[in-house]
Amino acid sequence: MKRLLIPALGLALIIAGCRKNDKPADPVQPEAGYLRLVVSDVDKAQITVVEPLSKKTTVYPVKAAQPTLYATSTGQFAAVLSRAANTVEFFNSGIEKHGGHLHVHNPEMAAQKFTEAGPTHFYAYNGLNAIFNDGTGSLSLFKDSELEGAAGKVLPVATPHHGAMVIFDDQTIAVTQKDGSVSGTLPERVKIIDRFGTVLHQSTIATKGIHGDAGNGKTAAFGSPDGILLVAQNGEQSLVPYPADFGTAWIGTVLGNKALPHFFGYVSLGLYKIDPATKKITLVLKNENNNIHQYMLDEEGKNLYVLLTDGTLKIFDAGSAQLKKEGKITTAIPAGATAAQKPYFAVSRKCVYVTDQGAGHVKMFEAATLRELSAIPVGNKPFKLIVVGDQEGLQAGDD
Repeated sequence: MKRLLIPALGLALIIAGCRKNDKPADPVQPEAGYLRLVVSDVDKAQITVVEPLSKKTTVYPVKAAQPTLYATSTGQFAAVLSRAANTVEFFNSGIEKHGGHLHVHNPEMAAQKFTEAGPTHFYAYNGLNAIFNDGTGSLSLFKDSELEGAAGKVLPVATPHHGAMVIFDDQTIAVTQKDGSVSGTLPERVKIIDRFGTVLHQSTIATKGIHGDAGNGKTAAFGSPDGILLVAQNGEQSLVPYPADFGTAWIGTVLGNKALPHFFGYVSLGLYKIDPATKKITLVLKNENNNIHQYMLDEEGKNLYVLLTDGTLKIFDAGSAQLKKEGKITTAIPAGATAAQKPYFAVSRKCVYVTDQGAGHVKMFEAATLRELSAIPVGNKPFKLIVVGDQEGLQAGDD
């Protein structure tokens, strides 16, 4: 048998290397240290900002209870839309991405406010954010960097209607318009404008009504009774027909992400994948006895999350639309429960968060296993929630 002979110097180096690496590695945190949750309340005109790792909570007053919450393009701010109060406010997390690290400042409500009538649809993409104001047919447009100095602008784009918009890679905007051919508040057409309001491409297809919007930077998708209206960045428009078994049903909510060439849509029949390349719409998950409660794509466009009324969360691969994992994250939702009585969830790259009104908690689950990690007391009746701040686990720096 051969012997392995190690010179004395080599042996010393190996021993020294082992000693050098004896220091235990820092424990892996279940969540990014500078991620924050923003939670609205059923009854109180306030938002609660949560630091998941420390469970620290801070309350900020806002215009009205049950506002709609959105994260802005960079994730630094939360947009707080109070449609009934005709007010949009912004919470500044103070967590600003700067290259490969973070600049961290004191959190606060931002200086910028909008008070246009009927702020409803929100869209954030590629550094630009837009809110469609139904009452005035205008867009509130702003970059995240403008929110600290109250420099956003309001751009008239159409007659008042229940509108929507999608922002493209070049910061041009596909926005709805109403021609009056259909009664009611839904628009019939989509045009493309630049961010100063100049019309670049007129509508070429009239529908019987539009609701639901999504985009991936190159293509915008809108729901309509005629099919899914696709609007390309160059102005080209086309329709994706519905399957024959849709009957008179039509998709009124559309999801998309810059990482995906396709979209997802919801109709009373279920969740569907919309493929612009093949002009096909295919079933992902049937809505059995109206059991689909909430659904969303994650920030990276990797996973599609669907919460059912029995408390089960299903996680689909957003690329293939195949089921990856499922598990219970909340108790069953009673039949007849109002929107304000139901749980709602949000996702980060590492975790799933869901409200528990009865306990006044937000529960935290590991996304990879759906194992419950903690329950964070937030008090009162938590309603809806979003993720802001950093999801990557970046460190704070000064440069």
